[in-house]
Amino acid sequence: MSVLRAAIDRMDALASAGLAKPPTTQPELQRQLAKLDASIGEAEPVVELKPFLRSAAENGAEALPRFQLNRVLRGAWCDPEFDELGYTALDRAVEEQRRSSDQAMIDGYLTYFPVDRPIMGKLAEAASSAALRHEWAWRERAQHWELFAPSQGPTRVAQDLLARDDDQVFQLMREVGLGANLAASGFGQATFARFCVATAELPPSKAVPAQRSLLRLFDREALAGQIELVVRALLEPWVKEKPEPEHRKAISEFLLDQVGDPRLQRPRWDRIVRSLAESIGEERAITVTQVFKRWLTEVAMREFFRAIAKTTDRPDQWAQREKFWMAYLDDGLVSDAWPALGVRARNQIEYLIRQSGERPEYGIIRGGPASSSSIIMQIGDLRISEWSDNGSCRFWSDSDPNAPKLYAKIYDGGKLRTTAGRTDFEYESHVPASPGWEGKFAGIINRRTSILHPRFGKGRGRNWNDRW
Repeated sequence: MSVLRAAIDRMDALASAGLAKPPTTQPELQRQLAKLDASIGEAEPVVELKPFLRSAAENGAEALPRFQLNRVLRGAWCDPEFDELGYTALDRAVEEQRRSSDQAMIDGYLTYFPVDRPIMGKLAEAASSAALRHEWAWRERAQHWELFAPSQGPTRVAQDLLARDDDQVFQLMREVGLGANLAASGFGQATFARFCVATAELPPSKAVPAQRSLLRLFDREALAGQIELVVRALLEPWVKEKPEPEHRKAISEFLLDQVGDPRLQRPRWDRIVRSLAESIGEERAITVTQVFKRWLTEVAMREFFRAIAKTTDRPDQWAQREKFWMAYLDDGLVSDAWPALGVRARNQIEYLIRQSGERPEYGIIRGGPASSSSIIMQIGDLRISEWSDNGSCRFWSDSDPNAPKLYAKIYDGGKLRTTAGRTDFEYESHVPASPGWEGKFAGIINRRTSILHPRFGKGRGRNWNDRW
């Protein structure tokens, strides 16, 4: 169709330049444009439509003037209350075979797409006949995308969406006749749902273009009820692989805006898991949604270490710590990470993180050195607090009620730096110089969790004065 449009544009340009033009050119130009641009209009507001439909039902569809009959054909499918009126209107339209009524039937079918109601079979059959009755765009669309086969049409359009680049999806919608907003019609919403499922099942190598299209197509108001399908489509291809950073940021930005941070808005994400579990099972639903939490954990930890590296007066010391802890992260062994920033360090660190295009979440430390910050990590059943300065690293069992909570907004600096505890608490300083403390830390973690450090393995054995 884009080729046809280009040809029409060229004809129009030549005509505008004053070149000779056969008398039939302009009518043909108008006819082809009408054929190309025919699409469904906006749905009439239900609050205005229902009173009219009730009045039309009282008078009977047989007696309605043409413009009122067409209004019924477009809108009767808004509510099962009007199905009987719709049956009668369809019978009249099929018998009379008027082009305006045929367009109205197609509009009603695509706009409301009432697949869960008995009327759908008759409506789809009437709209299909109407589409084939005239030389217009609907004939080609009906044949190419099977628009009037309710079980096939949305799937066929969704498959074509998968094959288009994100800058071509709106052109495709126009070619199909769905207008500028896929979410504005029931058929369009069904197509979007099929598109989400198909995108979720793509391999990572093919998922990026489809996900870009999905982000462009999403309409916050009209498609909010399908957000669980969007979540699945954006995350499932990345269960075992990582997207490129810029694409991951685009997905993260969208999910943070539309659903929220899964570490802070647990009820919303629990609802999504329950909804997805109905179609893909609870285990898979949890695996899919955990992808986003894994991304946020990685971002929190990487950006914290990167920001501290730019602000510390001991870059050599900090480089050792970063290398040690990042090895756990790179092997997928850190299940949670949450920065806690000193009140004086907060603005500078947040600025550095935002420069990278990330949206940081963190807690604030009240009390203690205002320039000191901590990253609180979870490895196995260990809660660990690593510090930005010369403070000792703290290790708690996560069952210890005194262990720092993850995702808190305020931390008591004294408690976070505590050097007193029970048998499930230990603090260790970063001395002697490498490789001394790394082996000691790796040993503590291994004895408590059986997790090996990627470089230091089981770490150093227990000394007589080691708690763990």
